[in-house]
Amino acid sequence: MIRKITSLTSFLSFAITLITSVVLYITPHGRVAYWSDWTFWGLSKTQWSDIHITVGLLFLIASLFHIWLNWNPILAYMKNKARELVVFTKPMIVSVVLTLFVLAGTLFHLPPMQQVLDFSEHIKEGHIATYGNPPYGHAELSKLTTFCAHMGFAPDKAVQALRAAGYTNALSPDTRLVDLAHANGVTPQQLYVAMRDALAAADPFAALPATPPEGLGRTKLADVCKNFGLPLRKTLHKLDAGGMKATADMTLKEIAARNGIPPRDVYQQLRKTD
Repeated sequence: MIRKITSLTSFLSFAITLITSVVLYITPHGRVAYWSDWTFWGLSKTQWSDIHITVGLLFLIASLFHIWLNWNPILAYMKNKARELVVFTKPMIVSVVLTLFVLAGTLFHLPPMQQVLDFSEHIKEGHIATYGNPPYGHAELSKLTTFCAHMGFAPDKAVQALRAAGYTNALSPDTRLVDLAHANGVTPQQLYVAMRDALAAADPFAALPATPPEGLGRTKLADVCKNFGLPLRKTLHKLDAGGMKATADMTLKEIAARNGIPPRDVYQQLRKTD
């Protein structure tokens, strides 16, 4: 009975841990997931992470019980033809070498481990174009007044813009963006877009935060324009006026490298007022 329970628990917890591992491999970065209120199968990134930890711990415990219950067969794997116990049998050596290869390859960025990590990063960065990037870390947890201070928006005008967009539930300068978003059935990103479009219509570049958002340097210029409501043609013109050669499909880091300047200089050129 104990063996059956242990084996079945190991199997089920392994299956769930495998699913959560795949989901977490492709999820957006935390800042993007929280800003866009990202979910998969109805579960948020935090919920997927919590399940991964708790069910993964169950799998670990069940695996330890499984090893204990099957200790004799495991010892048999480490015996030679004379039935003598030899820890470093050929299968054990191959297993150790394979494990160390993956471990060392990950730490020293060797193929194919690095390609696996790069592919995950590529997927995560792609989510920025879809869901947007917060103006600063955990912006969704800021009160509306704090968010406006970061963005240079007048709080009273921001409230008017949100009210005009129909986001009236729990609308108050002291309400956190995430709470305001949930009360109105939208995401913090959608609230930001409503304020940005209303308050920065004359000069959308004025709505860019003073400090470049995290991960912005790895974002293509076209996606930067999409996330912040910047006209692409005018954006390219501003960079060209600053002596910077760029194309829409280049990241800010690539633009900086091409022009021999820091990425921050590219961003500051965009923030310059005409």
